[in-house]
Amino acid sequence: MGVIRILEENVANQIAAGEVVERPSSVVKELLENALDAGASRIDLELAGGGADLIRVADDGCGMDRDDALLALQRHATSKIGEARDLQAIATFGFRGEALPSIASVSRLLLTTSTGGREAGTRVRVVAGSVERVEPASHPRGTTVQVEALFHNAPARRKFLRSAPTETARIGEVVATLAAAHPAVAFTMRSGGRTIVAYPAAPSYRERVAQAAGEETSVLLEVEGRAGGMRLGGLASAPALHRATSRDLRLYVNARPVRDRRILHAVQEAYATLLPRGRWPVVYLFLEISSDQVDVNVHPAKSEVRFLRPGAVHALVRDALREGLRRARPFPALTPTAHAVGEALPEPWGVERSLRPQGPPGGSRSPEGAREARDGALPAPTERPLLDRVAFAPLAQFRETYILAAAPDGLVIVDQHAAHERVLYERLLEQGRAGRAQRQRLLFPLTPEVSPAQRQGFEVAAEALEAIGFQIVPFGETTLRIDEVPALLPAAGIERLVRDLLDEVLEWRRVEGVDRLRHRVAASAACHAAVTAHQPLDDAEMGRIVTDLMRTGTPMTCPHGRPVLLRLTLEQLEREFRRR
Repeated sequence: MGVIRILEENVANQIAAGEVVERPSSVVKELLENALDAGASRIDLELAGGGADLIRVADDGCGMDRDDALLALQRHATSKIGEARDLQAIATFGFRGEALPSIASVSRLLLTTSTGGREAGTRVRVVAGSVERVEPASHPRGTTVQVEALFHNAPARRKFLRSAPTETARIGEVVATLAAAHPAVAFTMRSGGRTIVAYPAAPSYRERVAQAAGEETSVLLEVEGRAGGMRLGGLASAPALHRATSRDLRLYVNARPVRDRRILHAVQEAYATLLPRGRWPVVYLFLEISSDQVDVNVHPAKSEVRFLRPGAVHALVRDALREGLRRARPFPALTPTAHAVGEALPEPWGVERSLRPQGPPGGSRSPEGAREARDGALPAPTERPLLDRVAFAPLAQFRETYILAAAPDGLVIVDQHAAHERVLYERLLEQGRAGRAQRQRLLFPLTPEVSPAQRQGFEVAAEALEAIGFQIVPFGETTLRIDEVPALLPAAGIERLVRDLLDEVLEWRRVEGVDRLRHRVAASAACHAAVTAHQPLDDAEMGRIVTDLMRTGTPMTCPHGRPVLLRLTLEQLEREFRRR
């Protein structure tokens, strides 16, 4: 007996503070959200000691009268909800009543506020959770919260804070994250007597993102989508703009910044073959959804959400991004001027064909072998209208690796391997989606020996391999039997290709879904099958690669995100030669 006891109020408040007050940036986040909920049009933040010594947040929102100011400092007090059913449709940021009292319990807090009416404002001083003084105060409409000596009564927590510059940087990240979703609100942040951040009110998300992420983001692509009452808007980078970290990948639900693995996965799927491994796009996505379709009360810091229809959200984000990237295809749809629309073009602008190199992937090939491959090539899928073509005329091959081509407005340099890789990749996926993967049956089945790990990889990837045209079945404990392979791939080197694919699958499988696995397998298969660097090509082969490339959905990058084209405009050439 006597083991269980009721905690003292200040101890309970400190425990509650542990949920929402992890470090100075947590305090700033709560205070900024309260200011936004109060309808502020301007928020000013001042810091000292990385926020550990001082955090002052001043806003011009609606403010509070004396009674509300005192109630705001009590646990479980809030103006945002009134009864249990309100939790099913949260439409504000700060609905948890613990934020202000939790902050006050581990600091010295001064709250000064006014509604801007005839009555004087109110100042409340709180130390370690106890109200010490309440007095009238002069203050314009709005609220100022000053937090000093954070964790002064919790030294174990304070000693784990990082250096002042590190904590200041974290706070700057919080400001940038919230500011992006509220372009009409002006934000300033000062530290050590100098202005660190200044975001003036902006007319749109685009201008605000440029303020927060740099002027290079002013060229981000528009993203829009609607589905089932949901609306998605935002900005996303073309493949040429990417980052080393996911810092500028920001997701918002009803203007609330969130971390959601499903939305993140949708973004990764949309950019799956457009960026090099380890690189991240610049994405700012704003999802508007009925508040009864999303639960924001699943994390103390309100940074995670739960959707009623998560699959629909995933599909909306993925498809909207893909459509935005498709619309921004970097080359215009030009019609070759020498031919009327609908008229068949002579080689090399005619029917697409597949270039299938002979010999093992990565090997070289003679011009005679190349011609043999060309003559036995497969017919292409249905051609797109002529208006979708770009009039590029190959001129020469440079170092048997790059194709130089004339464009209507200049010169284009094409990486032949990356270009052919993109062509084969899109064909493999297109055939798989249509359920008509073209296959070639092997005269004699191949029976490669595989390691136990590779055999496990096969179990994971069997469906993806089947979708793009492989027919592979187990043949004993450590052997596979390969009966059919995609017709686009060379028959030589298939055993090594399959082993390589299975090794790669083991690396991906922890985070990949079936659809993404199919993309990965197709990309790797295309890489192995594409013409290589240092491989001679004749004029017709170069023509087909360039033509086929420009009929793909994304001609600027290979499936692994490497660039395919470099473009030198006529204007640039004339400027370099001082002709203009």
